Amino acid sequence: MNEEPKGRVEIILPGEETDASRIWVATGAGRVKVVKLSPWQSLIVTAALLLLLFIGFTLLSGAFLVLLVIAVVAGGLAYLAGLLGLRRPR
Repeated sequence: MNEEPKGRVEIILPGEETDASRIWVATGAGRVKVVKLSPWQSLIVTAALLLLLFIGFTLLSGAFLVLLVIAVVAGGLAYLAGLLGLRRPR
């Protein structure tokens, strides 16, 4: 059984300069490419994530408001049916 390591482990000491950053990009099976982002690129990535969160919360809020209107209308109709003496057949 011949086991070769699939990757190389590199130990980076504190304070040592390296090309590594906190963001990595996978480039195929078993390979990881580390890219260094500039401050502007980090700002763009953060802004894009915040925009996606905003869109998601907006869609969820809209869905909640639609369901709220449906629930209020159904409750109002049930209340009116009770006032008018309409009963379900048994």
